[in-house]
Amino acid sequence: MSTQLSTAETGSFSTAETGSFTTATPPRPYREPGRRTVWASRVVIALAAAAIAWFQPGPLLALATLLLGVGFAWVGGWHGRELRLIALALGVYVSAVDYLSWRLSVLSWAGWWIGVPLFLAELHAAVHTVGLHATVWPHRPRRARQDLDPSRLPVFVFVPTVDEGTAVVEATLHGVLAARRRYLAEFPHAAITVLVCNDGGVAGADCSDAVEQLCARLDVRCVTRTVGGGAKAGNIEHARQLVGGSGDALLVVFDADQVPREDFFLHSLAPMADTTVGWVQSGQFYGNRHNPVARWADDQQSLFYRLLCPGKALHDSAFICGTNVVLRAAALDEIGGLPTDSVTEDFAASIRLAPRWHSVYLPEVLAVGLGPVDLPSYLKQQERWARGTLSVLRSHWRDLLLPRRGGLRAQQRFQYGLAVTHYLAGVRDLVFLVAPVLYLATGATGVRGATLGSFLAHFVPYYLLATLAFAHAAWRTTSWRSVVVGFGSFPALIRAAWMTLVGTRGLFTITPKQRTAASPWRTARWHLAALAACLGSLGLAVALRHSPAYYLAAFWLVYLCVMIGSHLWLVLQDARAARTAARSPAAAEEPPLVVRGEGPSAPRRPRASGRRRLPRRRAAWIGLGVTALVGAAVFGTLSTAGAASTGGGPAPLARPAHARAGLGSATLGQSGTLSAALGVSFGVQGRTQELGASLDTDWAEAVRTGGGVPWITLVISRNGRGGLDSSLTAVANGVDDAALLRWGRSLAGYAHPVYLTVLPEDDRDYAISSAVARGGIPQDSARAWQHIRKLLRQAGASNAALVWNPADPAHDRPYAPAPGSVDAVGVTLFEYPGTRWADPATALAEAAAAHPGKPLLVTTSVAGAPEQRAAWLDRLGAAVADRRDVAAVVYQLTGPETDTASAAARRWSPLTDPLTGAAAARLLRGLPEGSGR
Repeated sequence: MSTQLSTAETGSFSTAETGSFTTATPPRPYREPGRRTVWASRVVIALAAAAIAWFQPGPLLALATLLLGVGFAWVGGWHGRELRLIALALGVYVSAVDYLSWRLSVLSWAGWWIGVPLFLAELHAAVHTVGLHATVWPHRPRRARQDLDPSRLPVFVFVPTVDEGTAVVEATLHGVLAARRRYLAEFPHAAITVLVCNDGGVAGADCSDAVEQLCARLDVRCVTRTVGGGAKAGNIEHARQLVGGSGDALLVVFDADQVPREDFFLHSLAPMADTTVGWVQSGQFYGNRHNPVARWADDQQSLFYRLLCPGKALHDSAFICGTNVVLRAAALDEIGGLPTDSVTEDFAASIRLAPRWHSVYLPEVLAVGLGPVDLPSYLKQQERWARGTLSVLRSHWRDLLLPRRGGLRAQQRFQYGLAVTHYLAGVRDLVFLVAPVLYLATGATGVRGATLGSFLAHFVPYYLLATLAFAHAAWRTTSWRSVVVGFGSFPALIRAAWMTLVGTRGLFTITPKQRTAASPWRTARWHLAALAACLGSLGLAVALRHSPAYYLAAFWLVYLCVMIGSHLWLVLQDARAARTAARSPAAAEEPPLVVRGEGPSAPRRPRASGRRRLPRRRAAWIGLGVTALVGAAVFGTLSTAGAASTGGGPAPLARPAHARAGLGSATLGQSGTLSAALGVSFGVQGRTQELGASLDTDWAEAVRTGGGVPWITLVISRNGRGGLDSSLTAVANGVDDAALLRWGRSLAGYAHPVYLTVLPEDDRDYAISSAVARGGIPQDSARAWQHIRKLLRQAGASNAALVWNPADPAHDRPYAPAPGSVDAVGVTLFEYPGTRWADPATALAEAAAAHPGKPLLVTTSVAGAPEQRAAWLDRLGAAVADRRDVAAVVYQLTGPETDTASAAARRWSPLTDPLTGAAAARLLRGLPEGSGR
């Protein structure tokens, strides 16, 4: 599912080679449904809910809804992942209504004091479960307009700072200036003014003068306030009015620790060509994942920025997230500027702007920041966000609930309503903690007339469908850590809810960029109390309560103990980090972020982390899932975050619904340049590595976080040369086992899907590991292949999809391994000048016939006359469009040349002439872009 307004949909500015402004038509344009259609769908949903609530049909209806959903999606033109999303969402909706209606019918009003809060907690969880799937429901993007050239508009970049320190601010300013240089290289006429909004003086920060000196050294304007007020929003508004950032200007905001990448402006300013777009938001990603708290918090944030934000944007309900955002000054002028009466001024502004202005969300990594470095900082951050969001509910509830107020459309009211009630999860989780303890300690219950059979008939379909649907939607997006840290923040969320209820505003505090003096164990006192209560109730159940109902309640408490214990493990990790910091302050200090390389690369992450170790992650999910499934059979709910697993670990790559655009033999810088020039994001990126080298984890992470899948071709050579250990016989006899196992362990540690080619083109005599030269025979090929596969599986590299890539896949029977050992088949189409060029449709059909049922990965590159190159690339695009078995089309930037810096290699580039560049753009734009799946 496309989760962004891509360059193919928003139009793009060509590079300096063409110097023109062009537009592109989306392949699947969005059509605003008519009013009758909207009302008809609402009536159908309401009638279905009423019928389900009345009849309470149980599991059979949920199963039937899944089947009907598949048919509904198929008729609507959706396939693959989108079809599954629709079917599962309908199943979740039907089963949730069925369960809640049954649950209400057995509510005990005699025990209303526990029954009503418990039902409301379950209702909150169910609404947010259904809401999540409504958010990710496939939605064709709005057709973007091309009204103006945004490079002609004045751009003001604001970097607000209080007391983050010059090291943090300097890293951000270097990133901003580098991004400005990159943009001005493409558009020399553009004007981008960078300003630091310094609130250090009014806050009494020691670094205020140093920030002014830093700005003078970097030739950046510094605006220092002498009168405070309005927190961050007031700081920015003060600077905006001072420099005249209004009217047709574009405003860019970066938090002091958010370091933009060089292509930030190239990506984020282009959608502003549509004058109906009020803001363009990109995600927030943490670069200090070596810190345990930041790593867990980043996992939690991934669910929001990688799954929910793209979905909300397609429903025209994106958020302004306060940083890494481009705002249209005219839009802010309409609402009187950023609201200064909320600690989440960004979210409040979103609700005010949404009725008149469209929004765009860019999911790729365009900036990297610092996550909270300890638990006190994390919990303060969660409390601030919760306080601000709940205060918006308090001040804007009329806009969200009253149909004729605020101008919001129904889907916007729903999406923003989900957002403002999300942080009530702390109160909900408290209810889920208290209810089983009270039940086991006193026997008090809020349920009457329910039998175990009726409960299972209504709850199990809802729970299983919700779990399956969430796992499918969030696959490869988050980890079990996000579930635990979200649950563990309940004390902070409860405090925020209480402060909002009584009207206490509290102070605006930024998230510290260095470890605080507070002890992590001080934050865990409520968790320890909850754990003691759960363990005490468990002991009581074992000693005194001997009935199936009490045993099931005890299993629910086991689940809670696992969740609390997992959070306490994070507390322990943070306490260890605090002791390390106390012993060696310099070593523990958070370094400023530095953006390395070019293009949308990802922040450096340690190679060895718990997230990438399959056995531990799978064991954790199995333990959480089993205890939750059995225990939830008492109280009938799990929250959206707490109930669902994102899967137990990596799995071989499944065939995508449509072919992805790919790029091979390119550095990250070249990839970024080509992406900007052709207006396409690459869903697959390939490179060749030798057996003696190590897996380039930084490159693979950069590809993955940019929405792509790495494709590695592993050759058994040293320094480009083969030897005795390069032969297929040597491979099959175990000569290279140590190196192959090392690669397998590296891939397993990476733990994300990857395509892996071994023994490339061994059906030819020029291959380093050849089955027809240097003593090799065809039978050696399958033996060596099976041996490599066995070693990779032995090392746990189940995330690597093995690609059989002969030179001639249509006639490779003497060399091909068993079909069951091949995950995908590579088809290489390199067309040389002066030769007879292959017919793409015929080549693909023959390869598919020789390898039925296997996904095809097409690698192509052309060199020769521009007219011939362009015509052939168009033929390839037409051939791919007619097939469902092509998983990717990868353009090899340097063709078959091994010396990538040579003139011979440069002639294969699609940017050598305008005709080829346009044809390559048509080919690759016609394929879905990387979506982070």
